[in-house]
Amino acid sequence: MDVRPENSDSVEAEWEFQARAAADWDERSRNSATTWVPPILAALVDRARRSSLNRYFPFTSHAVLRFSTGPRHWLGEGAILPVAIALVPEGLYLVGTRADGWVLETASADEAVTAAERLVGDRYDGRRSDQAASESYDGGQPYNDVPG
Repeated sequence: MDVRPENSDSVEAEWEFQARAAADWDERSRNSATTWVPPILAALVDRARRSSLNRYFPFTSHAVLRFSTGPRHWLGEGAILPVAIALVPEGLYLVGTRADGWVLETASADEAVTAAERLVGDRYDGRRSDQAASESYDGGQPYNDVPG
């Protein structure tokens, strides 16, 4: 089992942790008949890590990659961005926001991350990310009809 980095305040360390955890998850997913989650998380994390989203802290929840402005958003140290990328049983990615719902379904991690980047840019349009995130996301269920 992978252990969180000691310096969890570092966005780079969190991306490294997520990359290792995604690779481990994909390996287990390939070798298991007990999960619906396709082994496509590592490709998504890798592509997001090489994008403008890499300035945010990544985390996964229920086969959804999400982003936060701080290392411990669950303690109020940062806000969750209202943009997420979900894995779909058919090996697809869904990209969406809380306000718009799911706006793109694609088989390409590149397309999914590019769409998420665009949504982040559209949502924040010059505002500080933490301010925009806290205004846009109240911590409740972010999307309707999350697959799985």
